[in-house]
Amino acid sequence: MDRLFANKWFVRFISLAFAVMLYLIVNMDPTVNNAGVVPDGEDQTYTIEDVNITPEYNEEEYAITNMTENADVTLAGSQTAIMLFRLSRSDSYELYLDMQNLGAGTHNVQVSHRDFPTDLEVTPSPEYATVTLEEKQETTFPLETQILNEDQNEEFSFGNPTVSPEEVTVSGAGTIIEQIDRVVAQVDVSEADGDINGNFPIVALDTEGNELDVNTEPQEASVELSADAPSKEVPVNVERTGSLSADAAISEVTASEEAVTIYGSEEAVRNTESINAALDLNEISESGTYELDVQLPDGIQRTNPENLSASVTIEGEEQATLENVPISIVNLPSGASTSWVNPPSGQMDVQLYGEAGSLEGVRAEDITLEALWSGSGSSSEESYILPVEAGGPEGVQISPARENVEVTLQQEGSGEETEEEPEPENETPQEQQNETPEEPEESGQNDGEGDPPGQDDGAEGGENGSGSNEQDNDTETEPETETGDNEEGGTEDTEETPAENEEEVPAEENTETNGEQQ
Repeated sequence: MDRLFANKWFVRFISLAFAVMLYLIVNMDPTVNNAGVVPDGEDQTYTIEDVNITPEYNEEEYAITNMTENADVTLAGSQTAIMLFRLSRSDSYELYLDMQNLGAGTHNVQVSHRDFPTDLEVTPSPEYATVTLEEKQETTFPLETQILNEDQNEEFSFGNPTVSPEEVTVSGAGTIIEQIDRVVAQVDVSEADGDINGNFPIVALDTEGNELDVNTEPQEASVELSADAPSKEVPVNVERTGSLSADAAISEVTASEEAVTIYGSEEAVRNTESINAALDLNEISESGTYELDVQLPDGIQRTNPENLSASVTIEGEEQATLENVPISIVNLPSGASTSWVNPPSGQMDVQLYGEAGSLEGVRAEDITLEALWSGSGSSSEESYILPVEAGGPEGVQISPARENVEVTLQQEGSGEETEEEPEPENETPQEQQNETPEEPEESGQNDGEGDPPGQDDGAEGGENGSGSNEQDNDTETEPETETGDNEEGGTEDTEETPAENEEEVPAEENTETNGEQQ
């Protein structure tokens, strides 16, 4: 048997036999007792309700203001034809109104049909439809933004709309255009979770807010809306839940934030005066920092900051705070440097816990805060979140204010160093000037053994050399020579110094000096 059904020709034969039997059963006349007699051909009817009527007219010149939109259709024919039509589930048939040659006015137009089976008689009801055509008009309206379902969004309020384009062209029947009160881009914000930026449909509304049947160009507009959540700052109440172990007692609980900013519906924000945060005592066995369970009232969506903690001190232990403890970064890639993002100072406060007397003398220098580098690659635009580990004296529990820090990574470049290199060169003359007083002392001792005329000749020679250098190129050795002369020559050399700045004086002095030597 399985082999028979595996044969496609056997299956086709069985299918044909069943189709013939079905045909005979369907067309059997129930008034005839003989089941083998074929049907006598008596017609039957079948009615299709609410078939849509399609108008066909000159849409560029006319607009429809009134029309019969639906009609029932009665089909008459043999049982076989009706059953085949029903089994086909075809929806390709159509009722339509041919108004291509009609002008403005009210008309009674015959309802025509197409694409029904040819062996069925089709009768629409009503057979005629009333249609009113009007000449199409076109005008321009300013475009506005209509915000829908804002009351269903409890977290945000929306405002500052920006819509583009600012004007739209509306076309339609003159009597309908006269009813237009405004043209809007409708934006549904019921499920929006922030600022809105997108394209939305354009519709024309009458004074009661009803949508009118007109065409708009364009059909959509670009709309931007800013989302503003009602907010205010409220204090935080730390509530204790559960119980401590029998041998423990809490001496102090300090919340990480005394107040938070709440966001939510306008009514909820207005009616909320504080936020409760629960501290589970079942989890506390020693002094330290513990997470709080923030309890949001109805209508409050979130808080800033979202996470709260509490510093808990067990009775018999001490607590202290060290401020501005520096953070160091370990395992930093070779040739790289970091910039602090959060905290921007590269420092943070820490809480210390310990037995009585154990915290005395503990300073910031005794505490180590290390941010463990675990990132890969480098980018001046990318930031990295690094976990922080704390260390300190034995017997002291350390709780940093933050569990991690944020930094940016840069590779060290040579551009900045190159710009800083000229600075020592600019300082060289000043350093030489500061050091020159020591040199003349030795020179003065040596010159003191010679004759005074020799001193003058040497001074003049120095001046000549200096003058030549001033004409060719100013050098950094000039202040050194002049300083020596001033120290050695005293008041007389000081008086001659202005003459060195004049170009003619060195020439005259050279002439006199040469004469004396001759």
